[in-house]
Amino acid sequence: MLLPRVMTALFGIPVVLLLIRAGGPAYAVFVFVIIALSLYEYATLMKLGSKPVQAPTLYFFGLLIPAALYFDRYSAAQAGGNNFTGLILALTVIGVMSYELFASKKYLERIGLTLLGILMISWCLFHLIAIRDMRPDGLALTLILIVAVWIMDTAAYFLGKSFGRRQLSAISPRKTWEGAAAGFIAAIVTAWGISRLMGGSITPAFAAGAGVLIGIFGQVSDISESMLKRAVGAKDSSALLPGHGGILDRFDSYIFLAPVIYYYAVLAG
Repeated sequence: MLLPRVMTALFGIPVVLLLIRAGGPAYAVFVFVIIALSLYEYATLMKLGSKPVQAPTLYFFGLLIPAALYFDRYSAAQAGGNNFTGLILALTVIGVMSYELFASKKYLERIGLTLLGILMISWCLFHLIAIRDMRPDGLALTLILIVAVWIMDTAAYFLGKSFGRRQLSAISPRKTWEGAAAGFIAAIVTAWGISRLMGGSITPAFAAGAGVLIGIFGQVSDISESMLKRAVGAKDSSALLPGHGGILDRFDSYIFLAPVIYYYAVLAG
């Protein structure tokens, strides 16, 4: 199982780093593809667990929200702007509720699970684009976020496997407190190290603070996605990435982290 994991990483990591460096539309398209595939995997998981979800509205509004945010230049979180995002968010609630009105069998659970998928995946993961487009340090901040998660996951996996004794959560039986602690420390050190290498206005203290958030919220986000999989009896969200599971499995840490790091940078700035 380790070899496919390593081979996928050897191919995927350079591609992701090149897209991060390019920024702009190329990176935005990359994140949109991640969102689209994650929505599909989410809908598939819900179907696998016999959980009702509105697939048409999930895909439609799930892609419309990040598109509105992109063309709004994220003004949903600021005064002014064209308010495309505010309109689309309102229409999302109206559309999902209205869709259920005309369904032959009506489930309140289907409304909730559909809205959860849209907000969890589309709204949260879009902040990966917002972080990259921050000026003047969007590139450095994106690298800190992406690379710190990679190093955190690697440290937690190998050190937890070697030295882990105490189970972290019944949701993920193989995760241990020792592994989580190793991942937490690795995230802080990696974030601090990248800030020193890249310079700019991202200070080591700010980067260390980001590392703390990555070490906490990244691992909580990972376990939260695992909770969804366990609820439907699935081990992975898909088999798209050999050794890593699906897109949602690979990007689960960023669901919580993307908005947390974005607003950390906004408020700290």
